[in-house]
Amino acid sequence: MRRGFHVVVLMLLLTALFGVTASAQDMMYSESPMLSSMVDSGELPAVEERLPASPRVVEPFKEVGQYGGTMRVGFTGNNPGWGGMWYVTGWENLVSWAPDFSGVVPNIAESWEISDDVRSYTFHLREGMRWSDGEPFTADDIIFYIDDVLFNEELLVGGPSADWLPREGAEDFTAEKIDDYTVRFNFANPYGTFLLNLAQWNGRHITWFPKHYLTQFHADYNDAVDDIVAETDGVEDWVGLFNLRASGPTDDTNNYFNNLDRPLLFPWIPTSVLGGSTQMTMVRNPYYWKVDTEGNQLPYIDEVIGVSYQDNEARNLALANGDIDYIKDATGREFFFDALDSGAPLNMSLPLSDAANSNSIHFNRNAQDPVLAEIFSDINFRIGMSHAINREEVIEIVHFGQGSPAQVGPVEDSPLYNERLANQYVAYDVDLANQYLDMVVPDKDADGYRLRPDGERLSFVLTVVNELAWQASWVQVAELLIGYWDAVGVEVLLNAVSDDTFTEQRENNNLEATMFTGEGGAGLTAILDPRYYVPGELMGMYGNGWFYWYTNALEATQIEPPEDIKEIRVAYEQVGQQPSLEGQIEAMSDLLEVAADNFWVIGISRPAPGFQPYHQRLGNYPDEWVKGWVEGVEKITYPEQWYIKQ
Repeated sequence: MRRGFHVVVLMLLLTALFGVTASAQDMMYSESPMLSSMVDSGELPAVEERLPASPRVVEPFKEVGQYGGTMRVGFTGNNPGWGGMWYVTGWENLVSWAPDFSGVVPNIAESWEISDDVRSYTFHLREGMRWSDGEPFTADDIIFYIDDVLFNEELLVGGPSADWLPREGAEDFTAEKIDDYTVRFNFANPYGTFLLNLAQWNGRHITWFPKHYLTQFHADYNDAVDDIVAETDGVEDWVGLFNLRASGPTDDTNNYFNNLDRPLLFPWIPTSVLGGSTQMTMVRNPYYWKVDTEGNQLPYIDEVIGVSYQDNEARNLALANGDIDYIKDATGREFFFDALDSGAPLNMSLPLSDAANSNSIHFNRNAQDPVLAEIFSDINFRIGMSHAINREEVIEIVHFGQGSPAQVGPVEDSPLYNERLANQYVAYDVDLANQYLDMVVPDKDADGYRLRPDGERLSFVLTVVNELAWQASWVQVAELLIGYWDAVGVEVLLNAVSDDTFTEQRENNNLEATMFTGEGGAGLTAILDPRYYVPGELMGMYGNGWFYWYTNALEATQIEPPEDIKEIRVAYEQVGQQPSLEGQIEAMSDLLEVAADNFWVIGISRPAPGFQPYHQRLGNYPDEWVKGWVEGVEKITYPEQWYIKQ
């Protein structure tokens, strides 16, 4: 599967240059019997009238599927989206990744043209495409987002800000409607990585705002919007109302799971909310705009049920018993392979992680305690703490011997691989750890713990999230780290919290140290998700307030970065401005040298080989695939072409 990343180097952006899609001309369309009965009764128009003139054609991974059935997806916690449903049932942008991660392919946009200076992008939408309520999706929806959301000074007080929009020149960005199905984006500066950003999470908002539905909650369109505000719990003004009903621009996108009226462009739409229950339901979108190679309207599966479990163990057992069909971020490798050997109704896929590391460790240079902030900012402290970690032991205990010691850095077959960044300071050497720590905090108290420059014991809190499946091993890793650091005289206290609590502490800059994921490993993902290489990115918690300063996030604690950090940010903006893939790689490689010099975060190990169990009755699931945040996790497997074997 690694060969896919060599394809990335050779082919990425080639599709972007041409914007070609598979033809649906002269196809005869078919639909689910569930919808045929609704057509017969007059509840729906014929399938030809519900599909765009040129639907997106999806080639099934293994075979043309069967219509019908209910897929049961298990998750932990109270957020169906982050638990896995967003990746399985959502994530539709203007462009999407090819299944092998070799580049972007047309999705909502049927085709596009790019100006020679990569400042202007013209997108051709699919004529006749519709929202889930049957209303047309057109350029007006995109222009509504740009003009009335992105550039609305009440919704975004700090000015236009979006994941896909470069901060430099954001005020000068424009979008123009050429006709009902053509829109042009004009950027102030060259933007060579725009299409790559659109395929990932960053691109979600451009096609996220149905104008016909949301104008009723927008003060510029509805003079009586205050009446709706007064009738709606939990909001104080039209801005709060709009964010609630739109699930954005500043609210959690996954809130759409709680709004059954909101039109969507997804394969399935919610029909019940989780609320105080343990289940929520979704049903096929009759206006979904994709077909398979034989003209069958997707998705194949009629209904999706999301089931919330108290913990991973209960969820794992349910999958092994056949009570559910799928889970995201499976944990318990030994459990599932034993279950498979024992005859459980399972199949096993072997995804390849795009991650750079199993975990990243962040010491917050913006910590509220100025003495801690100064200590954390000293690279010798971070080097010492890194040498104190027995990575081989962590790998053996937590990851069942899978993986190898490494820092956070692009993997070996990435064109961005940096040997120094990946391998520096990984040796487990307590004496060397003490030597580096002695350069920063040499004095100790009677109990052998190091003293800060102000004479107080050096003690800080390591905050770790312990709620979601993909965080299942984090507390165990944190407990091992605390023991290693205690052995070199650094007292660390563990604070295991829920995801919501963690978000609140992060936004309020109440984190001292934390542990998180390790993105940015395979292919070009270090360019697309540089959080651990470039300070000032979301989830780069080694400079926790810098991101909020750059985005002028009024709900969070903003901290202006020093000049050297600002210079690095400018250099990163220039990576995306390069018109060629070669130029982007060269510019990002220079930044990775800077990352190696600064050693922003500490890593543990390269990720273990992936595994993904799923129920035997789930068809068209790939045997191997590239798994990561940039790829949309499950979205790159095109869940709309999964099917339930009858």
